[in-house]
Amino acid sequence: MLRFRGFLALALLLAPAAARAAEPAMFPLSEELFHRLLADPREIQTSLSYYHRDGSSFADAALGNTWGLLRWSDVNGTGTDVQWNLAGMAYSRFRLSGGVNEFQGADFFVNLPVEARRGPWSGRVMLYHESSHLGDDYIRRTGNTGNRYSIEGLRATASYDFLEHFRGYAGATALLHSIPSRQHGALQFGAEARTSDLGWFAGHPSWVYLAQDFTSHGRSAWNVDSNTELGLYLGFPHVVRALRTHLDYYDGHSQFGQFYSGHEEYLSLGLSFDF
Repeated sequence: MLRFRGFLALALLLAPAAARAAEPAMFPLSEELFHRLLADPREIQTSLSYYHRDGSSFADAALGNTWGLLRWSDVNGTGTDVQWNLAGMAYSRFRLSGGVNEFQGADFFVNLPVEARRGPWSGRVMLYHESSHLGDDYIRRTGNTGNRYSIEGLRATASYDFLEHFRGYAGATALLHSIPSRQHGALQFGAEARTSDLGWFAGHPSWVYLAQDFTSHGRSAWNVDSNTELGLYLGFPHVVRALRTHLDYYDGHSQFGQFYSGHEEYLSLGLSFDF
């Protein structure tokens, strides 16, 4: 409880003093100032993906959302908008066997991000908590009870929009607490590009996009994890809500905390809901 209170207090301090002095709007839409990183597998989202690896079929399911809490617009007349959000996600993996599917594990995330945008520049600074747990089915089959895995950290990411259809970003993570203690921070960078509106669906923007994310974790000797995503975006008028179907090629250490020391390479088919 004391750790959570300190976590929340530090999140409140992340909002700039000028933003706190402005009159905020309550419960704004999320994902409008700093857009989600499309190729980051750990981005808060609701999605389902299927792939085949090491002779078995797998499905990864993410159930998450980001809620806008407060937004300060045009802070001190600078044209800068700032928003404070709350985000959470459960991210699970299943080994598909055709009979009883094996629940292998789940990671849980709680994020407190502060986002800002000024013209083509946007940024996000957030405190986050992540914990990882093995599934009962996996434990019964392997006898491996896993390890305690829990981390809290501070992550900062800056993004720049090139023209209308291109974006680049880079960021870093510093850990404030970790179990096991040998965890370290991370570096991240990537890019996204998309076509113009294809006009396939009347009243709904649609385009093809290509996104690339590179992340390097200290816990895995700073080796680079790569995820490439090619997808079709179907949006809804006047809001940031969307449906995406995509192919992903992942090559790197496992994204699940209990399995992070293992290397994985696979091509997956995914469906994501941007709420």
